[in-house]
This record gives sequence, C-alpha cells and structure tokens, in this order.
Amino acid sequence: MKKNRHPSNDTSKDTTSPEDIVIDNVTAEADASRDTEAFEARANDGNVVNEADLSPEARIQFLQEKVASLEDAILRGKAEAQNLQRRGLQQRHDAIRYANADLMKSMLSVVDDFQRSLEAAEKTDDLDSVVSGIKLVYENFMKAMTESGLEPIAAVNRPFDPHVHEAMLQQPSDMHEPGMVLEEITKGFKLHDRTLRPSRVIVSKAVE
Repeated sequence: MKKNRHPSNDTSKDTTSPEDIVIDNVTAEADASRDTEAFEARANDGNVVNEADLSPEARIQFLQEKVASLEDAILRGKAEAQNLQRRGLQQRHDAIRYANADLMKSMLSVVDDFQRSLEAAEKTDDLDSVVSGIKLVYENFMKAMTESGLEPIAAVNRPFDPHVHEAMLQQPSDMHEPGMVLEEITKGFKLHDRTLRPSRVIVSKAVE
C-alpha cells in the first residue's frame, strides 16, 4: 500500500540576501547618476530633454538640483537689487551734496581777486587802482555766474512783464507809453529759463 504524499506548499520562500539588496540599491543609484549626467550633457548641447525619459531616482535628483539652482539665483538677484538700490541712494545723495561744486570752483578765482584787491588797497592811496581792482573782481564774478547759467533780466525801456519785473511804483510820463519800464531799481536775474529774482522797476503811466 502506497503512502499518500501531501502536495508541497506553493509559497516560495524569499531567498534574497542583504548583500543582494545593497547591490540593487547601488545599481539603482548608479543608473540614476548616469541618467542625470546624460540629461545634463544633452541640455548643455542645447537639446531638449524630456524629464519623462529619466528614471524616478534621476528625476528626483535633477529636480532637487534645479530647485537649489533657482534658490541660489533668487538670492543672488535679491543681493544685486539691494546693491543697486544702495548705489542709487548714494549717487542721489552725492548729486545733491555736490550740486554746486562747479559753481563753487568757479568762485575760487573771484575770491582770489578779492584778496588781491584788498591787499593792493591797503598798500596804496591811488583810488583809481583800487577802483580798477574792484571792476576786475566784478567782471570775473559775472563771468563765473554767466558760465553757470545766470543772466541778467532786461528791463529799462521794455514793456512791463509781471513774470520777470516787480513794479515798485508808477510814474507819469508823456514820453513813454503806459506800462513801460522807466527805471531799474534792483537788477533781476534768471537761471536758464527760471526767474531767480525779478527786476524791481519803476513803470510809466499816463499823465493825468
């Protein structure tokens, strides 16, 4: 009589060793590294690479590197923007602080002329030479002002203009039409197209 044999269990045992698991992990990492290197190489060549072609591990690594690169670019951009802002503020500050540098430089020669005139006046009794020295100082001063954009306002024998003239009083005149500037009390000046000080004048009016 034959003995009945029980059929063997179909469930197979997992015979994978720890060494095999380590080898599989190393292989996966190597494959991901190769995929990433290939992706970067093709990107550097200008070829469009589809991320779907990468393995999951390579895609994760690539995205992490991409995020890190973008974060670094953002930080660099913020730092550059702050530097530009600081430089802009410093330039505006310097522009305001030294706005009159050229004018002050042109005034140095006038100061020199004043000093020489004063020294000459103390050493001589010749009034004519003193007057000549004062005239020279005035001429150099007006030259420096003109070079900086300052110009006198024409007034006498011109129609009264409230934009550049200030009427101090009116005077009857039968030799001039009403509203003409008869006399200039204080000279006015303009800086380019802007009136710095209007001319103070006497204006004609009709004789009653």
